[in-house]
Amino acid sequence: MAGQNIDGVVSRMIHQATSPPDLAGLTPEDRAILECAEKYLEKGLLLKRWWEEAETCGYRHRFELSRNFNRPDSSYGFFDEIPQPGAALPIMGNVQEMFYDQPRVPPPLHQPAIDWLRLQLHEFVLHYFMRVSSFRQPEAFVEGGRPSSDGVLDRFSWCTRDAIRRTGFGFSQIYYKLRSTGEIGKFAGDEQSEITDLREIGTTYEWIIAKVRIFDFSLRVKPTGPRGPELVFGLDEESYLILSRDFILDLDHPEPGVLGCYGLGYAFIKSPSDSLITYGPGQFDAAFESIQFRVHETGEIRVRMVFVVNRPGHIAHVNIDPFQWTLQAADLFSLGLTSRLLGPLREVIDQWTFPVGSFDPVYGYIALVNGLTTGWAGRTLCISKEQLDKDFLLQHFSQHYQAIVGSLLTWRQIADWLDTPNLPEWVITGRSS
Repeated sequence: MAGQNIDGVVSRMIHQATSPPDLAGLTPEDRAILECAEKYLEKGLLLKRWWEEAETCGYRHRFELSRNFNRPDSSYGFFDEIPQPGAALPIMGNVQEMFYDQPRVPPPLHQPAIDWLRLQLHEFVLHYFMRVSSFRQPEAFVEGGRPSSDGVLDRFSWCTRDAIRRTGFGFSQIYYKLRSTGEIGKFAGDEQSEITDLREIGTTYEWIIAKVRIFDFSLRVKPTGPRGPELVFGLDEESYLILSRDFILDLDHPEPGVLGCYGLGYAFIKSPSDSLITYGPGQFDAAFESIQFRVHETGEIRVRMVFVVNRPGHIAHVNIDPFQWTLQAADLFSLGLTSRLLGPLREVIDQWTFPVGSFDPVYGYIALVNGLTTGWAGRTLCISKEQLDKDFLLQHFSQHYQAIVGSLLTWRQIADWLDTPNLPEWVITGRSS
């Protein structure tokens, strides 16, 4: 894809498309997402095609991302750029492959069992995986009848809290475009967790737009080293994704020794709303994801995951607003009393105050330390943007690893994924208590 400008190519594709969709009756947020959806779909597809070529030709800078001992796993990260007129687009990504499952069957039954296994995996990946890809963690029991504390004092309480912790990916489907008519619509509330069979994308649907929450995803920065204070940027916000037929993999016997290869993928849609965090889920300028399951003639199932995204230009956007900072400090030291006293005047205050500038505390710190040490901090202590990018990819790797390992428990729990009438309700609906 040398010499191609992603935004330019996408603009030409969008210009050649049919008339814009009828978005009457939708909310402003709905309209904002739908109006830019196909632009980000094309960006994701261009990155996907670039990666398929780069995987064969090689990357500008490839590095080991993690080490696995006594496990048939592999992973690596990479930095590269896509040439464009004016300035190249810096990108980064990670590719990870891991063992998933291996059936235990006696030799006389081996071949029939493996054929049956292929059909099971086919149904699980393309029909149910997105419905069951988030998991609720064990949590402490909270005694009933405990006296409730005041909202202000509750922050000091040591009592066990009734909090739900989840890991993995929480998907819900929001919008669709019909393939036959081009009609764009919104899934009803009770349909949103019941992700459509991905084999319908390309036949019934041109595309669907889903929302995903990557649970417990955060970027942690320790400016003064591993024993010092830590800055935690929560990145577990919801992101919009768009799935088209180009990202769906449904292949029987694709190559010798492989019975089937099934998978899903999507492009990320950048959130139209502003956020303190300017990089991470919901804030990518261009990104795609691919999750592929492969079952071999031996019965071994492996998973391969690919993530490619633009490298960040900044991490956070903090407005310099002395007046608001003063109110927040007063609120902190008064245990919330300031907010209650100024509640009726808050809208007026917000209208008459405005920031005088902004800064990125993460990149600002990196620039300051390297400036004071003439680059020594980056070379010796790894205080650099490159190290931060690697940390982000490693965090992304870890989240995918946890999601796949968690899904294995669900995959093994169901005796027959093709026995639809006897599947648990939480598998069918995609909702758990």
